[in-house]
Amino acid sequence: MIKALAAAKINLYLDVIRRRGDGYHDIETLYQPVSLFDELRFERAASGVALSGDRSDVPWNEENLCHRAARLVIERSGVRAGVRIACKKRIPPGAGLGGGSADAAATLVAVDRLLGTELSRDELLELGARLGSDVPFFILGTPAIGRGRGEILEAAEGLPGGWILIVKPNLSISTKWAYENINLLLTKDIGKATLTALLTDLKGFPNTALATRNGFEAGVVERFPAVGEVLAALREARPILSSLSGSGSACFAVFGEERKAREVAGRFDSEGFFTSIAQPITGAVRLEVG
Repeated sequence: MIKALAAAKINLYLDVIRRRGDGYHDIETLYQPVSLFDELRFERAASGVALSGDRSDVPWNEENLCHRAARLVIERSGVRAGVRIACKKRIPPGAGLGGGSADAAATLVAVDRLLGTELSRDELLELGARLGSDVPFFILGTPAIGRGRGEILEAAEGLPGGWILIVKPNLSISTKWAYENINLLLTKDIGKATLTALLTDLKGFPNTALATRNGFEAGVVERFPAVGEVLAALREARPILSSLSGSGSACFAVFGEERKAREVAGRFDSEGFFTSIAQPITGAVRLEVG
């Protein structure tokens, strides 16, 4: 049996640059893994893939990324075996925190280890890219700049510390909807300089306020005013950095002190919102062999 922890991510920066001919979008983003984890357990079986989970709003069927990831490893290796997977979700879906992709990455790595298929890192990254644009990032597991669809990765310096308050209002946002409704005029030709400045300013953390952007924010806030209210409340607390994560609906704020993060979290807890206080990490997939 193998236990895996699959970490969430936040996007410290995200610019949607252009729509491509293949229907995808080119982006530029700065991924940061954080200490909010789903827990998965893997057991060898005679054949097939059996997947279960503890949330009724997540489909635990053959279309689930974990199911697809396990099948890819088995098919690529040709091994005659199967796997049983059980998932405890702590990363909320529809939040822009990458929970589904993180679970898929953990499944690729864990099933490879469980079945002894010994796929190379490049093979795992290639399989990950087939499952989703940010799955390769979770396999890499460290802060990284993502380009192309997000799967072209360059190692980068992320947050060196701090306390990250994550807040998700009581709504979920489809990534597909966000891309279909983004206004590219708001993002054209202004991404690179801002990302460069952010990477430079991170060296002064926590004594330097950090400016960033998320190309989805304007459209998401217009369609979902509750997200704008969360962002406004976070920014009133004067964090070092705050933004939407991915295409939302989760928002985050980075504070230099745990006390401040917990104080601000209490304001959202009383409204029934999901909150989590996390820290920046390296190692987005963590395995424990039992």
